[in-house]
Amino acid sequence: MYLAPEGEELEIAAAAADFIADALPIERLHQGAGPDMGAELRASLGEMGWFALALPEGDGGSGLSAVEHALFFREVGRQCGPLDILVQALACLSTYDGGLRAALIAGEQGAALLVPDGMGHRLIGAADARYGLAVMHQGAALHDLAVAKIEPRPALDPANSLAIVNDPGPVIDSIEGAYIWQLGQVGVAAMLLGLAEAALDAIVEYAKVRETFGKPIGAWQAVRHACADMAVSNEGARAQLWYAATALKEGRGDAQAHLDAAKHLANEAALFATDATIQLHGGIGVTDEHNAHLLMKHAALLARLFGGRNELLASLLHAELED
Repeated sequence: MYLAPEGEELEIAAAAADFIADALPIERLHQGAGPDMGAELRASLGEMGWFALALPEGDGGSGLSAVEHALFFREVGRQCGPLDILVQALACLSTYDGGLRAALIAGEQGAALLVPDGMGHRLIGAADARYGLAVMHQGAALHDLAVAKIEPRPALDPANSLAIVNDPGPVIDSIEGAYIWQLGQVGVAAMLLGLAEAALDAIVEYAKVRETFGKPIGAWQAVRHACADMAVSNEGARAQLWYAATALKEGRGDAQAHLDAAKHLANEAALFATDATIQLHGGIGVTDEHNAHLLMKHAALLARLFGGRNELLASLLHAELED
């Protein structure tokens, strides 16, 4: 076991960072590009094989692991990438139909996330998604949204669309086991880590150039200590994420406990960092033109998916770890 990526994993991380920064820069959310993953971006991601990183080679994927999966979605998070990129990757693993799987891998068909909400579901993702993916702890189901009645709703997070679906349509395929949920936890935790890192980077750069009383604000303890606290929180979340992803890769019996811990620490790090960076930026931090509110709103959504605070802490309370 190790706590940091190395070798080819770092090469994948660098390639993902370059691709996502070019194809999905956070500035798009200030330029009216709209939320979600459009058909063009979906096709571009599919062409590069990003949806199929953790899919076995025999099924048309890259045959990589949860570690590479985490490295990619960390970069997606840094740019406030839409959730349906992760959902598309999970959908590729949720069908036994070779033709449908190929269409999802290539980005020819889209998938959005179905989240239970009372008697119906919330749908998070692009309006043109043909399929809705419902992910539970012990399995996942792929629904055909072609006949579903979808009612759009305003979304807090500018990076994702939101709708209500009372009847998500027929289940066209399903898969049992915890693996899809676990990869979802890895992906969302990685996106939250990326948000936390982006928030810290933003305030560190600002603290170097913004001056008060003749000094950069980074010279004042009130700013320095807060940045240090953010860095410590991020490092804990990062180390736990790498460990959890490796535990899943190696099939450890306590992998779920490590994944729950990784998701909890990522939740806490992202919510803390995105809030603190707004406060430390001062007045500019609360303006619509700044990226800070985008990071905070995205973190607020992701922290509630694939395990919220109370659920994760309750699970960890009874967790048993291997030696």
